Amino acid sequence: MALKVQSADIAHKTDVGAVALNLAGDDVVYAAYNAVLAAAKRNATKAQIDGVLVQPMAPPGREVLLGVNRDPTWGLLLVVGLGGVLVEVLGNVVLAPVPLDQAAARAIIGRLTGAQAFAPFRGMPAADTEALGDLIVRLSHFAADHSDDIDAIDLNPVIVHAQGEGVSVVDALIVRRDRGSRAAK
Repeated sequence: MALKVQSADIAHKTDVGAVALNLAGDDVVYAAYNAVLAAAKRNATKAQIDGVLVQPMAPPGREVLLGVNRDPTWGLLLVVGLGGVLVEVLGNVVLAPVPLDQAAARAIIGRLTGAQAFAPFRGMPAADTEALGDLIVRLSHFAADHSDDIDAIDLNPVIVHAQGEGVSVVDALIVRRDRGSRAAK
């Protein structure tokens, strides 16, 4: 099981100890529930806590970050990076304007420095890059369709499962655009 404190006031819950993973057994889950609530209250004292999400762990796979960020010059840009939560350490990202089609999504996946990580290796089957491409296209169209309202989207991590098994979006954050920041038309 996985537990995560629910609070719009805490964007990155792992940073405040408000996430617990790989839990098994009622007693362990109950103890983790109390621990993540206490950590959130201790480390994000002004946050409104809405509860704790309890869900099954996603199956293993390769971790990827998908996001959309607003650039003051270029507008909304899609971000794709290897490493999920380690993307900041690895620095392996590709940017592209939204929206994208399937061919552009495949090209972005191929442009990642570590794209060979999606191939079979060390007993792991090939990753489902077709499903990852589909998610990239859908995210890019969602961002383009709602460009006036979105400042950023962060899907991280996205777990890319074995070929034919799809992807899991493990965590998602959408930052709405401040209506006062819209450029004059």
